[in-house]
Amino acid sequence: MDQNNFDPLEMAKSSKTFCIFPWVHQYVGPPGDVKPCCVYDWKAELGSLKENTLEEIWNNEKTKQLRLQFLKGEQHPNCSICNNRANLGDAFYNSYNEMFFHNNEEVQQIVANTKSDGTVDEHKLYYIDVRFNNLCNLKCRSCSPHYSTSWVSDHRKLYHRDGKEKLAVDDGFQYPGKTEVQALEEIIPHLHTAEIIYFAGGEPLMQKEHYEILNKLIEIGNTKIEIRYNTNFSLLKLKNYDNVIEYWKKFKNVTVNASLDGSHAKAEYWRSGTDWNTVVENRKLMKSECPHVQFNISYTLSWPNSHNLVEFHKEWVELKLIKPDHIMINPLDTPPYYCLKNIPDWKKREIELLFLKHIEWLKTYSIHSSAISRYENAINFMYSNVNRDPNLHESLKFFSRINKKLDSIRNEDFFTVFPEHKNIQDYMTKNNLNDEFDY
Repeated sequence: MDQNNFDPLEMAKSSKTFCIFPWVHQYVGPPGDVKPCCVYDWKAELGSLKENTLEEIWNNEKTKQLRLQFLKGEQHPNCSICNNRANLGDAFYNSYNEMFFHNNEEVQQIVANTKSDGTVDEHKLYYIDVRFNNLCNLKCRSCSPHYSTSWVSDHRKLYHRDGKEKLAVDDGFQYPGKTEVQALEEIIPHLHTAEIIYFAGGEPLMQKEHYEILNKLIEIGNTKIEIRYNTNFSLLKLKNYDNVIEYWKKFKNVTVNASLDGSHAKAEYWRSGTDWNTVVENRKLMKSECPHVQFNISYTLSWPNSHNLVEFHKEWVELKLIKPDHIMINPLDTPPYYCLKNIPDWKKREIELLFLKHIEWLKTYSIHSSAISRYENAINFMYSNVNRDPNLHESLKFFSRINKKLDSIRNEDFFTVFPEHKNIQDYMTKNNLNDEFDY
């Protein structure tokens, strides 16, 4: 393409698929996979920190071609989550384009300087998201060994009868880079100019690298940086480091998105290893000690925990542990047998009515608009046919297989903890869907 006839800034402004991430961000997963963002196809990557540096990946062929496709308005197949949600107005890139591109002249100039082959000369990360390892103390039902070391033992038992075969996926502790310190060393130079840093995991509050970065930010005086978390909020202290609350007091802009997918016994079942009383006490301590830190519930919504969403939300609002709008609802796409799309229509209607009733309750509060839209988006997602399993009964049979085996491994019982889904159990029995685990 001739650079003289190539106007990347105008192309970006007119592109319906434009995503700013390949110009401002690199995601690094626990095994070293480098992607434009965390929702990029989990099987794909732009490169690996096990083989190349972040700077080398910044202008490799995959990254350059991705930039060009976004400029041309083409959909990239590895961006399927955003592609599918674009029509719902819920594409992941929308808020980040607004944040980093639309009103940011500096970033617009970086886009304008993109070369015709997709090269961006300056490797400058405005947004940092590096998962320094997969250490985690929980084994949530919707997770896997990729993001949790605690999952490894159950995963072996779940998919291998003798429990001894090596996993086809991550087996145990994972870290990005050829050495444990590589990812941290590559990120530190970007801390002077980064505007946002996002800590997730694994469990970020178990990662020593997280505390080392906070120490470095304090040392260089960049305490105005926006710090975001996705944490299971089960622990606030790591070894010889100060309690994380003491760190948060030193930063002006901290947001804690607590990954809580339920409350009470349902939280302890769905996110195995959770101690609900500890979560509540941690929230009370945080609210007392650092009230300037914004706290949100980050709820990964599936059909099993759909009823508990409104119970949990209402309880914590009434206890004044959160404000009505301080909840993020993230509809789960995978595993598909937990997805809201893959249940009978009568069950969807039941959940819809539950959410609509909760919306009416939210309207009694003066600040409620964003929370209401999140429930409405969840309803729209549930009824969307995009990526819906065409064989509903096979999806429910697979749920039955996995759920029975995992309940057996963990000595739990799904329908005892979630009696509101007894009608799904009856439906599966009536339609002979209670399939046995046969791996």
